[in-house]
Amino acid sequence: MKNWTYTDDIHNSIKIHNEEFRINTAYDNVFKLINFMENDKINKHEAFFRIIFYPSDYDRFKKLTKEWEMPEYISLINFIMNEYIISSEKSSGKRYSDMQKDSELIFASFYYDYGISLIEKKGKMTWKEFVILYNNLSGNSPLGRLIGMKIRKDCELSLEDRKIKHERRQMLNDDIDVDSQIDSLAKFLKTTAKRDKNVSKQAKSPK
Repeated sequence: MKNWTYTDDIHNSIKIHNEEFRINTAYDNVFKLINFMENDKINKHEAFFRIIFYPSDYDRFKKLTKEWEMPEYISLINFIMNEYIISSEKSSGKRYSDMQKDSELIFASFYYDYGISLIEKKGKMTWKEFVILYNNLSGNSPLGRLIGMKIRKDCELSLEDRKIKHERRQMLNDDIDVDSQIDSLAKFLKTTAKRDKNVSKQAKSPK
């Protein structure tokens, strides 16, 4: 994702063969995309376009690109990921958070710091907006306080805080953040390209 500037339009769209297609980059839709990518029973690339395009735009997209080969689809996926979703800068000071497991903490933190209800912002707040606000959550927010415990030495914490820190380490398993999860999504799409292409060929071949 490019660094946001004041002149950027938050309503995203792309042009393919001179036709414009709307990209649904609402924060909750990106979460939906990540969840679907974890399902091994679906065609990842088909799911990507179904989710990222608005329904009417997806139908037009399928008609326009019906002659495309897999490399062309992969090229478009990479463009959308790099342009709208993958951050060009890693989060500073907001590590040790899992966007799924910490969803309640993130919701509470947005309300604490900004007075924003993320539930009310579903379908309205873009991924760009979400990431900017997420990256700037204060250390006093519910999530910020837990992250603060994570990065402090045990000797600096009370017994109760050490217990919370230990429980959180077990819950997360690893030190991860939103950026690393999105990067993993991008890599996963690339590595499954060859497999999905082979499956598609087998489905079309006569028996």
